[in-house]
Amino acid sequence: MAGGNISPRQKMINMMYLVLTAMLALNVSAEILKAFHKVEVSMNKAGVNVNEKNVMTLKSIESYHSKNAGDVIGTDIYNKSIQCKKIADEGVKYVSDLKNVLIEQADGRKEKDPNGELEKPDNIELHANYLIIQGNGAKLKQKIDETKSKLMALVPAKDKAIVKSDLNTEVEKGSSQSWESEEFEHTPLAAVVALLSKTENDIKNTESQILDLLKAGLTDDVVIVNNFNAKVIPNNGTYITTGSEYSADIFLAASTRQEADIKVGSMNIPVEDGVGKYKITASGEGEKKYEGVITTKRSNGEILTYPFSGSYTSIKPIAVISATKMNVVYIGLENPISVSVPGYAAEEVQVSLSPASAGSLKPDKGVKGNYLLTLNRSASELTIVASVKQKGGSGAGTVKKMGEQKYRVRMIPDPIPALGIIDVSGGVPSALLKAQSVVRAPLKNFAFEGVNYIPYEYTFILVPKKGGNTVYEQGKGQQLSPSMQGAMSRAQKGDKIIISQIKVKGPDGNRQLPSPLVFDVQ
Repeated sequence: MAGGNISPRQKMINMMYLVLTAMLALNVSAEILKAFHKVEVSMNKAGVNVNEKNVMTLKSIESYHSKNAGDVIGTDIYNKSIQCKKIADEGVKYVSDLKNVLIEQADGRKEKDPNGELEKPDNIELHANYLIIQGNGAKLKQKIDETKSKLMALVPAKDKAIVKSDLNTEVEKGSSQSWESEEFEHTPLAAVVALLSKTENDIKNTESQILDLLKAGLTDDVVIVNNFNAKVIPNNGTYITTGSEYSADIFLAASTRQEADIKVGSMNIPVEDGVGKYKITASGEGEKKYEGVITTKRSNGEILTYPFSGSYTSIKPIAVISATKMNVVYIGLENPISVSVPGYAAEEVQVSLSPASAGSLKPDKGVKGNYLLTLNRSASELTIVASVKQKGGSGAGTVKKMGEQKYRVRMIPDPIPALGIIDVSGGVPSALLKAQSVVRAPLKNFAFEGVNYIPYEYTFILVPKKGGNTVYEQGKGQQLSPSMQGAMSRAQKGDKIIISQIKVKGPDGNRQLPSPLVFDVQ
């Protein structure tokens, strides 16, 4: 029989063949032929069991592949397992077809039973002619060698020594005979059929070992990925202003099928398909940094940890809505100005006034990013400029202009004259006039609240309709003098009351109102 590295089981079977062959050389009795048949039946039953095991192993690999279709290594193992089955099935079919040809040439089996004894179990001529003289034995040897070579090609080099295949067609050293002559010449058909059944099982056993190795690769001590994703990780924040340098790391990332524990600080992060889902509500302004660790366990029980860090930039929600015709600032007031640059904290922003002689721009101590602009009368318009120091990149540390806004400089509009609650000239009931005692100068519909003008001088005139003396008096302060109030209390229907040349004092200094108040007493 063939030599080489064979299993103990094969050694036992080979020994049995040697004993039987030696006995045949003396006398091939009916009992010996029956023994060969029993060996054949036993081989066939063993083959069924091995085949069932191989089917279950293949189903297990297929099940894993269907659940983890993105696993690259798993897919490779699945494809190799399909190839393994195909190669083995082709080899088994070739041997089985050859065995059936030999049986049919010798009149088949008794009572046409597929598992029955051969009609001519002692025949030694028919199969010798077919296998040796006609060359089909050499073709069988070639098929066995080819099947073994293709099956072993599916096994990684480091694992080839693990496979103990009985598919061996080497002849004994020093023998002048071919393998087919050693195996089939001067051998009864019953022994040849048993030998071919054994060859079928050898193919199935080799298939079984390779499928087991492939399946083991699904849980081996290897980090196997489910899928790949292109990732972009910014190095200097997610908000970059125009003209600034942006840098990022770009790479191919893979999620693994091993379960991982992910923490940011002491907080556990939920994991979906191997990807940690980190969410946090941004608070405050500026760059926010965080650190964490990914912990995973290899199949050999070893614990692996992978630290990581990240950052993001927190800014206030921004909506820029402006009416360009109303970019106006007023002389004499502390004009509130808000300045921000996305991606930079308020303390990183530098604000300046152009021309600088137009006034002063000071931070509002109450609110970060807010400023108070005070103007003089030297300019009709000005520009507020926002700059920052660059972060990251080759220009780090340099001051860069980020934007500007132009404003028109205007005087505060004139307040309107009023006598008490009456601020419109025209006919006024006598009783309503007599109830007023104060001259006022309110600012109506002005953008700034709390801007007040106080009258400090005016002229009071009462002109009687029916003739008589005109009352003319210079007023000081807001309050009407007693004589003015007395004149108003004596006013008759048709008389006129005039308050003119009203002078007021406000945040931008003193001014005289252009319009008087003229009332017709009713």
